[in-house]
Amino acid sequence: MLQKLQNLFTLYKIVKSRGNRELISHSRKQLVDFIFCNNDLNRKSFPQAIIYWFNMLKGLDVIVWRLETFGFIYSPILDDEEKIRLNQYL
Repeated sequence: MLQKLQNLFTLYKIVKSRGNRELISHSRKQLVDFIFCNNDLNRKSFPQAIIYWFNMLKGLDVIVWRLETFGFIYSPILDDEEKIRLNQYL
């Protein structure tokens, strides 16, 4: 339980420092659907989504990888020029 809370705090710090603010503000509905599991790939009810994400906090690297894959956070190896290039079509 303590590990999951530590991972939640670490995830908050990662999103705060590496978050793709342009994409998050442009695709807010997509992010909300991702968090509450309302998309077609992973549809869950609200209580199931809470349990799902609580269990996902066991492995923080999987959540970070998924957020990087969808572009909501930047990879740590990107420089400023590459970040601008990634968001040029928003």
